Amino acid sequence: MYMIAPVVGVPVVSSGDDVAAVIAGPLNALVWPDGGRSLWGDDVVVIAGKIVAKSQGRFTARDEGMAERFEEFDAKNLLMFRSVPRKLALYRPENPIEAAAQIRRGLAARFGGRPAVIISGSERERRRGYGRRDVALGSAGVDLETPAGEAIVDSLAAAAGLAMNQNPECPVVVIRGVTGVLTLQD
Repeated sequence: MYMIAPVVGVPVVSSGDDVAAVIAGPLNALVWPDGGRSLWGDDVVVIAGKIVAKSQGRFTARDEGMAERFEEFDAKNLLMFRSVPRKLALYRPENPIEAAAQIRRGLAARFGGRPAVIISGSERERRRGYGRRDVALGSAGVDLETPAGEAIVDSLAAAAGLAMNQNPECPVVVIRGVTGVLTLQD
């Protein structure tokens, strides 16, 4: 059985911040529905791509033309506008696979074990009326070579996306109980 816990109290991330260091305090204070505490070494940490992009300084000035061509940029997953100051836009994280591995190493050093890390982002369904869904932009510690590995990592990102959308101040979600796809390798 999976348990999903939104992580409250994550501070605003700035350019140059170490994401693992920024989220370590709130992860340590995490209280699970069953009374468990903190992060375990076999949990999956799903992080909104926007906070990784912010830490990488992926900001760009937003102009009117860009806002009018939002669908064009959004279709290529190049820019994010939500949770970004009004006159700015944010490019997707650069090299999200390596970023996930770096965050994973930082969390392992602080909490022990090898928690998996997924960096998620929203994707618009191309058919009208189907809205957006969260998908994995990059991951570390999830074996994508297992049967349905890529579908599983996207499903975990989507499940975390539900929790993030219900708790907009929680750009980090932890999923406990994932088996069969976690690996010690990045």
